[in-house]
Amino acid sequence: MASSTVESLDARIIKTVRYAGASAVLVGKALASLFKPPFEIGPIVEQMESVGLKSLTIVSLTSLFTGMVLCLQTGSAFIRFGAKSYVAKVLVVAITRELGPILVALIVSGRVASGIAAEIGSMKVSEQIDALRVMGASPVKRLVMPRVVALMITLPLLALIGDILGILGGMIIASLELGIKASFFLSSALDFLAPQDVLSGVGKCFFFGLIIAGIGCYQGLTTLGGTRGVGISTTRAVVLSSVLVLLSDLVLTKAFMLL
Repeated sequence: MASSTVESLDARIIKTVRYAGASAVLVGKALASLFKPPFEIGPIVEQMESVGLKSLTIVSLTSLFTGMVLCLQTGSAFIRFGAKSYVAKVLVVAITRELGPILVALIVSGRVASGIAAEIGSMKVSEQIDALRVMGASPVKRLVMPRVVALMITLPLLALIGDILGILGGMIIASLELGIKASFFLSSALDFLAPQDVLSGVGKCFFFGLIIAGIGCYQGLTTLGGTRGVGISTTRAVVLSSVLVLLSDLVLTKAFMLL
């Protein structure tokens, strides 16, 4: 029984690796189609509004309250060691390097990857994608490319907004609960913050966007089995994109540390 469990685990790992590889190939084709005529900006702008602007509210609220909670937790611990003055420094690095980008990516993954998979999957089972091919249009250029480019652009911007709001939330809690003046908190955070802290977090979101868009689009294009298949594709898109975002975060964090 143990051997069968190991074999099943190995099969799942191999399947996941193949899935990630196929999604990467799809993203590559989408980026290549960006430079082939016809050149249309409208679909990209439309997807930027759909995946970026409409995610702004949930991203803002999550980042703000995460900064508040993190400041409250670290502040109460640092006070016991007489290190209250270090709260801002720890908070700003934690948010810009890790918490901000990964939280934004997971939120967008849950909202956007599922939406992409459901939308394209519905088109697949209703044979609209086949109709595009019959008309001579490329599904990759028409459906995948705008979503890939939109997430590449909007996810780093959302992460930057999340960083600002997370630090703002920490500053509010530091002022109200920890007795740290807002001016001291802000000056301490800005003095300690280095450009590479922000760039590493925002840079990771560029790759997270590729992963989320690639998984969502690939899962939609491979949907089978009618409406039930659309539901399965939606669930798989969220789970796989979230897992791959977390795995890539480890690799990217190590890579940015070596730069």
